[in-house]
Amino acid sequence: MRRWWLWVLLAFLATGAFYATHSFLNGPRWALYQIGKAIHDREPRVFLAHVDIERILKGQQSTIVDLVAPKGQRDDSTRNLVRGLVGAFMAPLSDQMAAQVIKVINDPDRENLPSSWTLVFAANVTRNGNYALVVLSDPAKGQRLRMGMQKRKNGPWQIVDMDSNDLKRLAGKYLEERYGVKVDQKPAPQPQQSQSAPAPPVQGDTQGQPPAKQ
Repeated sequence: MRRWWLWVLLAFLATGAFYATHSFLNGPRWALYQIGKAIHDREPRVFLAHVDIERILKGQQSTIVDLVAPKGQRDDSTRNLVRGLVGAFMAPLSDQMAAQVIKVINDPDRENLPSSWTLVFAANVTRNGNYALVVLSDPAKGQRLRMGMQKRKNGPWQIVDMDSNDLKRLAGKYLEERYGVKVDQKPAPQPQQSQSAPAPPVQGDTQGQPPAKQ
């Protein structure tokens, strides 16, 4: 008697492997692999094909304005002026950053090159259609970076956004470890909110009124 079930099992496994491979090659994880490979193999063209620097910078425009003219420390006219200047210089800034990325990736003296699979293994990917939320984490150091990826029409997946708070925290750690520069990452003091509703009292707060009885 032929063991027909063995051939069915092999066909099932082959089909599953095919669809798993197809899903990987057409998903955000493949783009992460390409980014890691580009860094490892010193291929900036491949890196820039999967990282939309201009769009990432546009997403950080408000953060840049807050760094230059913090809320509560600068009036609205100054902040509007800074916002206009940042917008005007966004394109040249993108070109400068791309040039810097190319220089860093091409650096022949760069050591400690990561594996091409580093980003893939470090990533937690939640996909929703042509958009994906990616969380890169390093449990040993307690670090994370949240990013947004999007599938271009007839093109590859690209990183199009990065979480501002994660970027500031990682940049602060890098500057402190590399150059000994400590960056104050505390949020700027906020102006008095006269029209907004007051925050609910904290249970057992001794500085305010005691919580109402149920």
